[in-house]
Amino acid sequence: MTKKPNRSRTQNKPTDAPGFRSPVRISIDHEAHAALNKRAIAAQVGVGVLAGWIASWLVGGSGLLQYVITGLAGSLIGGFLLERLSIDLRISNPLAHRIAAATLGAMIIVIVARLIG
Repeated sequence: MTKKPNRSRTQNKPTDAPGFRSPVRISIDHEAHAALNKRAIAAQVGVGVLAGWIASWLVGGSGLLQYVITGLAGSLIGGFLLERLSIDLRISNPLAHRIAAATLGAMIIVIVARLIG
């Protein structure tokens, strides 16, 4: 019986050449990163639902899926437009500022969708 050579995954990397030492050492806590992403996604979906609901209440529309889609897209559009146009809403609470920006963006999306459709 012949013995197979023990090959680990690190032996095949070109950076593991003798004498190579990486100048940067990065350590990532994967559990904290995964938990943070879940919370951030949940918060953004919550802001999207609220912003979509407020926008549909102001300009019309209905449906939870439509709230989420217009709210999430509105948060991107609203944040982008407010930053590009240098508009300050003067809202000190970051969550309230995010909801207001997402609502403005969602309203723009609903109005543009009505003009196109």
